[in-house]
Amino acid sequence: MIDKKSILREFIKRENTVNRIMEWNIRAEKEKDAIAKFIFRWISFNGLYSSLYDVIHMEEKAVGVREIDVLTEFCEDFIETDNNLASKMYSKEREEKLKKNIKDRARLMGKCLDILENPNSNEGKATAMVKIAYIVRCRLFHGDKNPLLEVNQDTVGVADQVITPIINSILFS
Repeated sequence: MIDKKSILREFIKRENTVNRIMEWNIRAEKEKDAIAKFIFRWISFNGLYSSLYDVIHMEEKAVGVREIDVLTEFCEDFIETDNNLASKMYSKEREEKLKKNIKDRARLMGKCLDILENPNSNEGKATAMVKIAYIVRCRLFHGDKNPLLEVNQDTVGVADQVITPIINSILFS
């Protein structure tokens, strides 16, 4: 188990990184379009979890590590150990929207939706929701989603609501 306080103290010393993460988060807050808001927020979140990974592993930049593995480790260290944060991320309403809107249950998406459908802890469900947000981000970035469809706008809105408390909790705690 990591010492979160010392990791966060070390992270805060990376002033340029923290400022960049905050700037993307501020830009997301100002954005009206749901998809643009989510993209800006994801950039902020990606900077956050990647930088924390680098601090934990005492690296300048993670090299040769899959993005999903970096995200999974972040979830294990910062979400699955923090019921307060998980309760800000997870809600039954968000769960229902994701289950209703997501039809493709292939690979990781199916596993994450299964976690939501079973009686798991808020921490486990919050982690599954973060991974769903990651898959939504991948599908958007790779052009697999039509940004004009209401169902995609709604799903992206939920994904944004899932990752926003993480950024706020870590940056403003």
